[in-house]
Amino acid sequence: MGKKEQQQDEGEEPRTLDVTVDDLDALDCPLCFSPFDAPIFQCKNGHAACEACCARIRDGLCSSCHEPIGEIRCRPLEKAIAAMLVPCAFAEHGCTRRLRYAEKAVQEALLCHYAPCVCPLPGCGYADLDLRDHIQGAHAAAAGDHVVVRFVGSAAVTLRRGTPLVVLLQETDARVFLLLNGGDVPSGRSLSVVCVGPRLGAGKSMEYELRVVGGRGGTGALSLSASGPVACTRMWAGHHPTEGFLFVPDAYWSSSGAVSITVHVRKLNGGERQGMSA
Repeated sequence: MGKKEQQQDEGEEPRTLDVTVDDLDALDCPLCFSPFDAPIFQCKNGHAACEACCARIRDGLCSSCHEPIGEIRCRPLEKAIAAMLVPCAFAEHGCTRRLRYAEKAVQEALLCHYAPCVCPLPGCGYADLDLRDHIQGAHAAAAGDHVVVRFVGSAAVTLRRGTPLVVLLQETDARVFLLLNGGDVPSGRSLSVVCVGPRLGAGKSMEYELRVVGGRGGTGALSLSASGPVACTRMWAGHHPTEGFLFVPDAYWSSSGAVSITVHVRKLNGGERQGMSA
């Protein structure tokens, strides 16, 4: 019986070693600069590249020495990276997770609940963990050209054509959503929803539904609706989704330039089908 099997049978903890990597670039693919993750390939001279980059190399030759690359696995590097745990970049904010190196970038950018979020309102430099409380305290009373609405489940919003966004503060789990009123659409406006905060994680997601009724069409006007996944970001930089929006034609806006919208957000478990009932 090998030593490793003997340790497992005796219930011993696996051996660990704390190391310092002086050059983190050594753990990234030199071609695409993304963190290495298995499978990793090397040429006969030991130059490594990720699988995606090897597939994109037309002549199949190493960019460093021009030897063939893409057939020989670099298993020692794969094993070292698979066993490597690194602290989250937001440990100083309270995160205690130790992450696989290949998962570090995604976890910190999209999933870590200890990463600061940037206030989306113009002229505000807030970037911290309590974004909802900040907006409620600093902007709810006087948001200028913007509107702040608190909601549980659904929010009823009267949106003016010239209002660029409405901040929606969810009461149940302190999340911040933005109802975006986009331009550059002929004969109407495009409305969309984003969340300023981390993704839910654990296979869960969020879905929005937008519904518009009325306008100059009167009480008999047909309603408009759209639903889809909610995109999450820690810093909204003014970009509007190019897919997944509700187009509201000019005819739906009242003579005063307003429209009534119902915004509904719900959580989905991993196995649930997207698409809300009408």
